[in-house]
Amino acid sequence: MEKDKNKRFLTESVFSEVLEKIQNYLICEQDTRGYVEEKGWAHSIAHGADMLASAVRHPFFPVEESKFALYSVEQCLFKKEIYVDDEDERLIFVIDALLDENFSETELEKWTLHIFNELEAIFQAEGFSLAFFQRKTNIINFMKTLYFRLGFKNRGDQVRCSIKVNLKMWHEKVYTS
Repeated sequence: MEKDKNKRFLTESVFSEVLEKIQNYLICEQDTRGYVEEKGWAHSIAHGADMLASAVRHPFFPVEESKFALYSVEQCLFKKEIYVDDEDERLIFVIDALLDENFSETELEKWTLHIFNELEAIFQAEGFSLAFFQRKTNIINFMKTLYFRLGFKNRGDQVRCSIKVNLKMWHEKVYTS
């Protein structure tokens, strides 16, 4: 993807096929390990996020695919394993790429609120279960990372405000009941 930005050798249809495969890969991937002792980096989620971010930055990326790109990230956040090797940082690269390609901050805010609402639905269904805490950890870590990344880039003030309100609410819900 990166090389094709400068030296066009992919056709638009091949690009579309690759984009679909990247997104489906992130949605379906079950191996969420980062570093594996004595084997090295598995890091499938991080590498998939890197590929998706690269695809989003490609000139052939159709803006109408932005929501499906976010859906792919969302599915990674709701997997049942806790990310420990900076997967949240790498998933944020997709958000960075979308914003760099003029994705609406209003749409990003709607998406973050949707993520928090989905977490609330899991909490209502499962309470303080292990699966809830695993997902909560990934989502809260991701949102903290997004909050600061947006701040570092001086963008998304309304998104950041919304994230801050929800992070505070979840902290109070879980730790000050």
